[in-house]
Amino acid sequence: MSTSYILIAFALCILLMIVSISKWKIHPVTSILVVAIILAISIGTPWQKIESTINAGLASTLKSIAIVIVLGCIMGKILEETGAAVRITKATVNLFGTKHVIWAIALASAILGIPIWADTVVILLIPIVSNLALKTNRSMISFGTALYMGALVTASLIPPTPGPVAAAALLHLPLGSAILWGVVVSVPSVIAATLYCITLKEPLQPKEEYLRSASAIDDTTLPGIGKSLLPIILPLALIFLNTLFNTMMPKTTLANVFAFVGSPLAALLAGCIFALLLTGREWRSKKVQNDWVEDALRSSAMPIMVTAMGGALAAFIKDAGIAKIIGETVVAFNVPGILIPIIIAALIHIVTGSNALGVMTAAALVEPMLETIGVSPLAAFLCCGTGALMFKHANSSGFWVTVSMSNMDIRQGIKGVSVASTIAGGTGAFLTIILHYAGLI
Repeated sequence: MSTSYILIAFALCILLMIVSISKWKIHPVTSILVVAIILAISIGTPWQKIESTINAGLASTLKSIAIVIVLGCIMGKILEETGAAVRITKATVNLFGTKHVIWAIALASAILGIPIWADTVVILLIPIVSNLALKTNRSMISFGTALYMGALVTASLIPPTPGPVAAAALLHLPLGSAILWGVVVSVPSVIAATLYCITLKEPLQPKEEYLRSASAIDDTTLPGIGKSLLPIILPLALIFLNTLFNTMMPKTTLANVFAFVGSPLAALLAGCIFALLLTGREWRSKKVQNDWVEDALRSSAMPIMVTAMGGALAAFIKDAGIAKIIGETVVAFNVPGILIPIIIAALIHIVTGSNALGVMTAAALVEPMLETIGVSPLAAFLCCGTGALMFKHANSSGFWVTVSMSNMDIRQGIKGVSVASTIAGGTGAFLTIILHYAGLI
């Protein structure tokens, strides 16, 4: 089987996957499964081995991501329902003051984007942001875009949001490293996007319905800021300490203890347990212990299965030697290897509209070729996360949630959300490339 044939078969299969998801509206799980089977047949995989290869790829991926994504979704659900998200936003506004309120919006959004989907952050906070825009006489193009950008960046780069959790697992990258470097790249990305948002001064008033909604929020019923932040900070700290102790003091008693305490499972479970403090006396109720968990399980099913199918597709990519062929092609044409995961993630995101899908699928596709293109798992993780931020536009649910709730039209949405997301992704990608060539990642 010639090199040209394998490359063409691979390219056509990826194109089929993107078209089926974006144009034909077939669910990503079904699309990736069908494409994996087509790729297997086209590269000559023995018929009797196709099912076992899919199951093996699926299982090896599921074992490292399923429980982490479930626990992350449960924690996010509790933060949504208890008003902790609103409390964090109000605290950051008080910290920055009215003059610099846009930075408060971006910071609160970025914090909440770590455990909560970016779309949900916008839905939760749009009443507060609308009220702030009215009080400060600022445009909703500016404030609405800043609200979305903070969460969008951290949801693409910092676990335990499902996208980066899945990407780290697919790339065999410790979550501690993913969190630490995800934060390093997220900060300048959010700052760059927010600076652009400050320049958006075209007048646009907030929707009246959200002003009424904001006035109905009773601050006395919201949890304290310490309780609100603890479920987010605790698991991140435990995971980071696990990485630190096992790097600085390997095989010591402390390192062995933190190998479990700071594992993603134990750390996120601790975050969920402490999140129950936000529910007060209701923590034993059916609503908290059953209904909220069921909602979280429904939210977690899609990213879990998409990632698992990505693992199955990666298995056939490895078997066919596609990674080696692509690596050799990159070298032959002098294409910098670091650009490959950025381009793949950006294309998938732009065509499908899902940054989570862009992060996860790009990670699955590039993992087998990392050695041949000379890119580390950490650099690839950051490339996938930043590439998947590029040009959020009208095929994205997050775009429409932000645009419609901020009272923008499509032109204003592109001027705000599309450009700001490209600035955020471009800034993060540029920083990642610098870190890569500096030998730091």
